[in-house]
Amino acid sequence: MGLIDRLMGRELPERRDARGIYFRLLEQSRNPDFFGAGKFADDYDGRIDVITLHFAAMMERLNKEGPDGAILRQALFDEMKDDFEIALREQAIGDTGVKKRIKPMIGHFYDGLKQYSDAFETGHPLASVISDRLGESHDPNFAQRTAAYLDRLRDSLKETAFRDIADKRFYFPELDPV
Repeated sequence: MGLIDRLMGRELPERRDARGIYFRLLEQSRNPDFFGAGKFADDYDGRIDVITLHFAAMMERLNKEGPDGAILRQALFDEMKDDFEIALREQAIGDTGVKKRIKPMIGHFYDGLKQYSDAFETGHPLASVISDRLGESHDPNFAQRTAAYLDRLRDSLKETAFRDIADKRFYFPELDPV
């Protein structure tokens, strides 16, 4: 069930829960502290990088919930994909253009999600992954602060009950100032 089902008034509970989680992640990902010189670029790729950072922490947490977590993870991804598509359509991009543009956006998201997930599993330094995502002109201090933020977010989500996550009762730590 996707956008059409929602427009027709049919909604699965996991999609409703996922939409609430997605918009909380999206709102946090728009925090201006993540963007600027030496930080994430304030463009499509940079915004996708910041949402991916938050998604990775949430997906890691939902992976611990078995089948219910898998259903919510898929619904969360579907919400994001629908939102990307809506954003492109709001720019008056037609079906062919949406298909061409959404594929690299989703690819960029998956590349980042894989990098973060691999780092979570192997213990690879998160600051290194963040530095890779930021590119050559990044501020190493920002990468370190963002890695510490991501660790605190992961810890917070680990301590939050699954039902509380589904009900959007989870919090974001502060991104430590410079």
